[in-house]
Formats: sequence, structure tokens, C-alpha cells
Amino acid sequence: MLVVDGEIGEIKRNSVQAVLRLLMFTVYADRVQKTQEMTEIWKQIPTLKVFTEGGFFPGVKGLIGLINDFDAEMRDLMDSPSLDNEIETTIGLIDSPILIPMVLAGMQAIANSDGEYHHMENAIIERSSKIWEFPTG
Repeated sequence: MLVVDGEIGEIKRNSVQAVLRLLMFTVYADRVQKTQEMTEIWKQIPTLKVFTEGGFFPGVKGLIGLINDFDAEMRDLMDSPSLDNEIETTIGLIDSPILIPMVLAGMQAIANSDGEYHHMENAIIERSSKIWEFPTG
């Protein structure tokens, strides 16, 4: 769930928030937020904004706020028994045939950005591919 001004809100299907949350799961798959991976998120989000639904796309301050919210959420979720369910729910929020391959490419770019392709990053990417029924090479 997305927290906005202390209120829990629903993350909409194929939204910037859904994409960002999944990318943040990829960042935290190895339980560490690395600078290279966060830099890659800043590269990926603007390229995906055109394909996300709804009129909302945050400016720099809004994006920083979203990243900070999701950063705090990821830290809380890493040892939570609901982590797998949260990841699967987020994957399920993205079902646009145009957006799916772009998000997968973004996840791959994040996983590779630090030169260490962690097995948990691979697990999230593989799970996404399976749920989306999108073949990976």
C-alpha cells in the first residue's frame, strides 16, 4: 500500500507507483540499497512514464517523496512474512502488454547496475516473468 501524507492509499494498476514499487523490490532483493541501483531507478522511471496509466506523474520532489516512502516500506517488508505476497500483488498490478517488457528491462538494468547479479534479484525477475507469462531468454 502507498502511504500519502500519513494516509494509506491504493496503488493503481499500471501506475508509476506500481512500477516504482516493483523496481524498489528489485533494489532491495539483496537487502541493500546500492547507489548504482538507485541511480538506475532515476534513469528508468522517466522512460516508463509515457506508458503508465492515469494523469499522475510526480515532479522531482514528488518522485523523491515516493522513493522515500517505498524505501521505508521496503525496509519494513524485508523480514515480514507477507513479503512474497506483497511482491506478487505488485507484479499483478502491472498487466499492460506495452509496459511489461519495459518494466522487465528496467528490473534487469537495476539488477546488473552494481555488477553483482544477486540470486534474489533473479528470483523476483523470474517470478515476474512467470506471472506475466513473458518468456525470458
